[in-house]
Amino acid sequence: MDKRTIIAVLLITLLFIAYTMLFRKPKQQEKDVVQKEEEVVEKQEMEKVEEKVKEKIVELPTTKPDAEKIITVRTNLYEAKFSTTGATLKSMQLLEYPGKEGKPVELIPEGSSPLSLVLFEMENKLNLGEFPTVCEKDNINLNAGLKDSLVFYYTKNNVPFLKKVFVFVPNSYVIGLHLESLNKTPYSIKLAFDSGLASTEKDERDEMAYTSFVTMLGDHFQRMNLKNVKEEKSSIEGTVNWAGVTSKYFLFFILSEDNVIKKVSQWKIEKKRIGFSVSTKEMEKGSFSLYFGPIDYYKLKEMGKGLERSVYFGWKWIAPISRVIFFTFIGIHKVIPNYGVVIIVFSTIMMVVFFPLTMRSHSSMRRMQRLQPKMEELRKRYKDDSQRMNKEIMKLYSQHKVNPVGGCLPLLFQMPVFFALYAVLRSTIELRRAPFMLWIQDLSMKDPYFILPILMGVAMFVQQKFTVTDPRQKAMMYFMPIFLVFIFTRLPSGIVLYWLVYNLLSILQQYIIRRGEKEETVKGTEEV
Repeated sequence: MDKRTIIAVLLITLLFIAYTMLFRKPKQQEKDVVQKEEEVVEKQEMEKVEEKVKEKIVELPTTKPDAEKIITVRTNLYEAKFSTTGATLKSMQLLEYPGKEGKPVELIPEGSSPLSLVLFEMENKLNLGEFPTVCEKDNINLNAGLKDSLVFYYTKNNVPFLKKVFVFVPNSYVIGLHLESLNKTPYSIKLAFDSGLASTEKDERDEMAYTSFVTMLGDHFQRMNLKNVKEEKSSIEGTVNWAGVTSKYFLFFILSEDNVIKKVSQWKIEKKRIGFSVSTKEMEKGSFSLYFGPIDYYKLKEMGKGLERSVYFGWKWIAPISRVIFFTFIGIHKVIPNYGVVIIVFSTIMMVVFFPLTMRSHSSMRRMQRLQPKMEELRKRYKDDSQRMNKEIMKLYSQHKVNPVGGCLPLLFQMPVFFALYAVLRSTIELRRAPFMLWIQDLSMKDPYFILPILMGVAMFVQQKFTVTDPRQKAMMYFMPIFLVFIFTRLPSGIVLYWLVYNLLSILQQYIIRRGEKEETVKGTEEV
């Protein structure tokens, strides 16, 4: 590793540190034919329920609303609690995802009541957030595979004037929402998710880096990170297909089935969450889809409307590589159900992919080594004229067709893969709390005992013993592994595992290459 290579490594490392700091300042699929058919059936069932709710003639209650009642809806995927005060949501727990202290993930902050309504008629405004409602049902349990709905009536002078219906279907994170004016008065309605998503991870500061507002305006997808959202409300007008908020791994969105959303507003809550609301055109009836669930690329992709773009794959220039890595991981995981082993296999694949560059780099470094005596002679000759010395050295490179940065090529091409892998490990639901073995029980988090970073540092030191021949660079040979161990103690254990395996394979590769060169040298000597 020559001086330029060392400088390149340092620069790349500094770039990586900056990248990590930016992240800190501001998150599989079994898709066989049977499952696809089930999802089609689920969608058809929901549509049937929605039509049934829309068309069913009910006797409107005329009784006075009672005190607040909490209604629990439980499916195989979530448990939701609704309040008759404002027909709002009090809790949404995702049963398949453990949260803090081992309990199911809770998406609604404590004390919040999202999904409230505000009605606008001409210049009149009616806030229904604290408005009492009537709901004739009690708790609902859909674990038996049945579908059901909750119907809330907003009443004035004991006469219902607005109906709000939530439709629930098993095996789906989507909840249907239907609004209907019972007095045939068209309203412009504002539906607010003014709580934001609750923190679900232990490192809340890290989670805030992935908190964002997402929306689809026509064909244009827009994402606003937490740091870019203002504390005061700001609005976007136009054809809003859907709007939502993300945390690191989870998502809530509102999707209009009738294309009635004309404006969406967003704001910052307590400097750590994002609230938003959607406003509709004047209407007597409106249908929406609400999603409370994981940021699952494949689930969102099948729903259409560009919802899969909610998955964060890193910066624009990194995202295409991140997607390739993500799809590769999912494909390998179908065969090997352990993401730690998947990372080891992926590291091996990368070693094979970069092998031609590695050989070219090795060849370049060998030629550089042969030029060392001549370069030393030039340094001594022009030690008082650095400009002339550099000119003569570059001339020497040109005469012998040596690229001074040739030894850096594998590392330079590795960096985009490294950053992309970081994005995949840190923000995809598939890698959340994915265990490997022994003490590594979450590949998306750092090694709690720093064992992997230390092993990686040792492997890097051994690898450099194979490549560093210049005595002046031996100090750097000791410094770089120690420096990178310190950096890697803060990174996900999955990415440290990747780099450790890659270094071990590099050592093996260097050993094989050197052994081959020695055999060729001995053979050539014998022939002479």
